[in-house]
Amino acid sequence: MHKVILFRGGMCGDIILCMINKDYVYSVYPLIQDKYRVRMKEYYDFTDRQKQNYFETMDGYTLSHDTDFCKQLPSANVTQLYCSDESMIEKFADRFWIKNKYTRVKHVKKDLDLNESYGLAKDMKAWQKFHIFKNRFDIKNVYKATFVDEVNERFGIKDIEWAKTIHTIWRKSEHV
Repeated sequence: MHKVILFRGGMCGDIILCMINKDYVYSVYPLIQDKYRVRMKEYYDFTDRQKQNYFETMDGYTLSHDTDFCKQLPSANVTQLYCSDESMIEKFADRFWIKNKYTRVKHVKKDLDLNESYGLAKDMKAWQKFHIFKNRFDIKNVYKATFVDEVNERFGIKDIEWAKTIHTIWRKSEHV
């Protein structure tokens, strides 16, 4: 069964996907996910029919930033990432600017109408308060070693030692 991890850019969906199953990882150094698992992060490149076809042909977990399309899916198939510790959201917004290519950043700035008075952190807070999916996963502990256990409990990690290793490498790359 295909399950979608829905999140705003910068909110660590990529690391969660890599921890769940090593088959979802293309490269460890640098950490790159299998391109088919992250295809819907750039959902604006696809029609709704193409998205539906993708959903019907995939299995396991994939990532998406497409809130509207995910609302059309069965609630059991979507897990929304959010952060109950709003003091961390600024860091997630910063991650987005640092980790993404200029073309992607430019697209997001335009789509969300970001400016000096309305930034990405503000949008992330508003998004997670306004869009509340039935299945949610709190990422407030993403920088703690115990996060692996939380991911395992919610998503079911295929290889816990792999997940711990990937999470440790990722935390070091995040300077945590």
